[in-house]
Amino acid sequence: MAMALAPFLAHTLPPDDVTVQLRPAQARLVSVAEKEALIRSGVSYGELLTPEALPTAAQTRAYAGALSRNGARVGELLAALTAAVLREYDQPVLVSLARAGTPVGCAMRRLARRWAADFGTPELPHHTLSIIRGQGIDRAALGRVRAAHPQAPLVFVDGWTGKGSINETLSSSLPEDVPPHLAVLSDPAGVARHAATHDDLLLPHAVLNATVCGLLSRTFVTAPGTLHAARVETELRGEDRTGEYLNALDALSAAYTPDFVLDAGPRPQQPVRAVLARAAELGVTDPHLVKPSVGEATRVFLRRQPAHLLLRDAAHPDTLHLRELAAASGTPVTMHPDLPYLAAAIIASGGQE
Repeated sequence: MAMALAPFLAHTLPPDDVTVQLRPAQARLVSVAEKEALIRSGVSYGELLTPEALPTAAQTRAYAGALSRNGARVGELLAALTAAVLREYDQPVLVSLARAGTPVGCAMRRLARRWAADFGTPELPHHTLSIIRGQGIDRAALGRVRAAHPQAPLVFVDGWTGKGSINETLSSSLPEDVPPHLAVLSDPAGVARHAATHDDLLLPHAVLNATVCGLLSRTFVTAPGTLHAARVETELRGEDRTGEYLNALDALSAAYTPDFVLDAGPRPQQPVRAVLARAAELGVTDPHLVKPSVGEATRVFLRRQPAHLLLRDAAHPDTLHLRELAAASGTPVTMHPDLPYLAAAIIASGGQE
């Protein structure tokens, strides 16, 4: 069935890799401090947007380091996840959750396309759409995907899990006839249907935002019932690494075949409880202020006002950038060798995401 195109965003994601189900709109632009104050007053996080700054030297170093250090493993994880999806479903469609899932979905589509040519396996159509905690999945965008692929099973793709909030939002906001099949590269929360690993590790695109996702901003809502929106961070065009990153992921996964299987390791059992207990020791009892996993902790430092950083290992290379960001912002850091995640960040009291 033909599908009308969404209003075009001048993003830099390759059109052969993904159909972007987002519309251009004017966001309510606020500073981080203004955002925190508005959230405390009851305004939804999904209605606010802070323009992205140029990536800092710390971010750039962390991205390059993660790509060099973890790149081979990320390629392995991509192959394992793609192969698992192709084994489980008949003619599935990837629906990545913008933005952390978008590069993953693009890489999975490229890998499946290569396998289709070489081994006769199905290709994986790929759409990306918005999901916002407190707002739910973008039902308008989901309707467009379903109209384009009637009866096809949908697999929702993200980069990593933290507390499992996105999985909960997915489960609670999808129509009853759409199973919440979530597939992620890294699932330290232990909640995803498909996980390449349950280890907490730093994916390279966790330390950058728009510049590895087609210059797309974080998604936001402006009117009920319409497509969720994004803006293109045009001022970052000179720093855009989207093509470079997708090509790197393509190369890192190139050696694998569709029969590849990887043991994800034991599924964690309610690891969030231990993090919330540590936060409570610091006087923080609101779970919305606690962001476990190295990916989520990184996002707190890039987009929110951090109040505290918890680390499992002071010398772990995947969290050295967090120590640097904490030092730059004057955020206290404490070590907890029994932490089930590599890191967790606590947001300054009052905000929710």
